[in-house]
Amino acid sequence: MISLPELARDANPRADTSPERLAALKPAFDRDSGRGTLTAGNSSPITDGAAGCWVATEAGVARLPAGTPYARLVDYEISAVDLHTEGLLMAPSYGIPRLLARHQLSFSDIALWEIHEAFAAQVLANVAAITDREWVRATAGVQAAMGDFDWDRVNPNGGSVALGHPFGATGARDLSQAVKELWAMPPGSRAIVSICADGGQGTVALLERG
Repeated sequence: MISLPELARDANPRADTSPERLAALKPAFDRDSGRGTLTAGNSSPITDGAAGCWVATEAGVARLPAGTPYARLVDYEISAVDLHTEGLLMAPSYGIPRLLARHQLSFSDIALWEIHEAFAAQVLANVAAITDREWVRATAGVQAAMGDFDWDRVNPNGGSVALGHPFGATGARDLSQAVKELWAMPPGSRAIVSICADGGQGTVALLERG
């Protein structure tokens, strides 16, 4: 993210809010069962923003100024599910274990997770799914054990609930943020970038620090 001198205050948080007021907000989707948890307080705010990514060959990377962050796109997985039967924004939970298994990686091999946080509950639900070994076997079709999941490696600079959700630019924002974070890590460090979209779609990318 690039700071701009004319922007001195974060426009997302409401100065007059409190934990009590947030807890009193009504669910936005499931309004009748008494189990709805998605509210305006734990959902990503729609924000203004722009982001860009450049795809380069090794020769192109060699032309970059010294110290410019870059990463190698190792592989990616695109998945889609019926949100009416599988749940809202759950497609990444299919893509993540399939991508890791294809490269014989476990959770501990991933130094950074940048997961688009459309709703706070969506990240919790996807991680709950990928850490449920029986679910991964039966539903995602992956037999390999992934090990323990380290929450300290997830969205270390904040997710979309904190930073905002500029429609059409969030994927590039997550990707560029992951590249910058990886650049501060040792060569060979890996990141997973996970984006949910349109209710039932998901794209997951595996990056490696150059």
